[in-house]
Amino acid sequence: MEPSPILTDTKVHSLLKEAYEKRVNDLEASIRLAEEALRISKELEDKSCIGQSLTQLSLFHMIIGDFELSINIAKEAIELFEVVDDEKGIADAKYTIAGAFYKTDDYNLGLTYLVDCLKTYKKLNDHHNQARVEKSMGTIYEYFGDTDSAIKAYESAIESGKKADDLNLQSNAFNPLSGIYLNRGKIKAAMDLIEKSIQYKKETEDTRGLAFSLYGRGKVYTVTKEYDKAEADFLESEKIHEEMGEKLGLAMCWHKRGALYLKMGELDKAEETLVNALQYSNKNRIILIKFKANLLLHEIAKKRGNYELALKYLQQYINEKESVINDRTAKVIESYDVINEMQRLEQDARAQKEKADLIEKKKIELDSFFYRISHDLKGPITSLMSLNYVAKLEVQDETALRFIDDYEKQANRLNNILDGLLNLTKMSFNEDSKQEIDFEKIIYDCISSYKFLTNYDLVEFRIDVVSNIQFEAEWALINTVMQNLIENGIKYARIEENKPYIAITVKDHGSKVTITTTDNGIGMDQETVDKIFTMFFRVNRTIEGTGLGLHILKRAIERLNGEVDVDSELGKGTTFRITLPK
Repeated sequence: MEPSPILTDTKVHSLLKEAYEKRVNDLEASIRLAEEALRISKELEDKSCIGQSLTQLSLFHMIIGDFELSINIAKEAIELFEVVDDEKGIADAKYTIAGAFYKTDDYNLGLTYLVDCLKTYKKLNDHHNQARVEKSMGTIYEYFGDTDSAIKAYESAIESGKKADDLNLQSNAFNPLSGIYLNRGKIKAAMDLIEKSIQYKKETEDTRGLAFSLYGRGKVYTVTKEYDKAEADFLESEKIHEEMGEKLGLAMCWHKRGALYLKMGELDKAEETLVNALQYSNKNRIILIKFKANLLLHEIAKKRGNYELALKYLQQYINEKESVINDRTAKVIESYDVINEMQRLEQDARAQKEKADLIEKKKIELDSFFYRISHDLKGPITSLMSLNYVAKLEVQDETALRFIDDYEKQANRLNNILDGLLNLTKMSFNEDSKQEIDFEKIIYDCISSYKFLTNYDLVEFRIDVVSNIQFEAEWALINTVMQNLIENGIKYARIEENKPYIAITVKDHGSKVTITTTDNGIGMDQETVDKIFTMFFRVNRTIEGTGLGLHILKRAIERLNGEVDVDSELGKGTTFRITLPK
């Protein structure tokens, strides 16, 4: 006799409910229950139940760090939910994918999926899942260094948790919020909140969540110099994370415990703990802990007088940090664009002008955020470059000097990236008054400023500027456009060509001015041309650059309400045509 579909459906839902509840203290049991639910669902050939079972399996595998498996299972669930038109099911599966991304190193994709989920959960008035998503979004904001947005997200998660009448959801947001308070010097507020979180976790018997709460209290004890208590909390947290298979949490604990031992002056214990953190993070793609561990290992080696090893760790830190700065900065921009789009869609009923104003406001906020970050980083980078200069005067060992040279190259590259970002954001804040533009003078001044470039003496400049052009604009923007065009022409010249040249013409067409630059340099294929204005995209990685120049050029032209077209052929050369309205 066939099993009753109603009875079987009820059994599946009962198994999944039990599996979800057990996730806080027995993930192995959760996985077994979800697999049993999946088996029954497949016997029934019930696509909805199969999808729900897969989604929970994906969630549990994400929690224990099987990220690739988790994503594949979730994608399979989404395909089924799309067939049965289950909007919430799709959101649940996407939430798991988001977790897998942001717990490794792809914050942008993580945030993109979370924004998608949040729209669905808000539409369905699902406060439980809203709280989960908002807490995760707060975590990503913290990765970006945007603590103000992180606080708003955590506070919103707490309110959603209250509406869902769920202490666990509230305490999940208490933990990171306590950390922000601690970083801002609000030690009592941080301790009060983390103690409340521990209390809630014990009341609800959320063992896995308790580990994160203990970790948070350990950080507070470290700041208050109650080192024995801090060590006890970190060790207990690690024990739980190991039992639960929580990889990110374990790496975080090792890093903080290593930092604790360093504060205590116990260098051997600090080194052993941080090496574990570094190896584990390398294995599991936990990039934030990777470069943080390298920096602390550098400090340890320096304290021991092992400067060659210190330089090695510092070099690894710089390489990782540079990667994070480049990737994260680009991803922050993409991610905030996603949020702006969500806000725009939510306000479709409003007038078009209101929507445009909102997007512009967010753009200004984002530019302000990047300006602050770039400006704040300039000081430390300048200090590092100064220290490098001093080190080269003092150090005699050839191996150490080689590391110092590598370090200098990376510091200069970071400095160039920051200069580019500052130039980019200044466009949004500078209110230069318009003035009459002398194109010929700007062009020759720009050419003269690049005499230091390797190919400069080999390039012929052919200048043709129509006289008496009546054109007013912000001088800095026109100068930025010409600088980037000329610099690229020199850098990408084909030096094996008998006569490498850059031809620059400026013409007056009555209502508009056109600027054309043509060269016989290395050129590009069409696929490359389509990407050249993307931030951090570099045409040729063997040629020094930051990948910001053409992005800045495009922003300047947009501010001038102009347009730019590019024609290029690989091995033949490139032509830029810029049209600027008067």
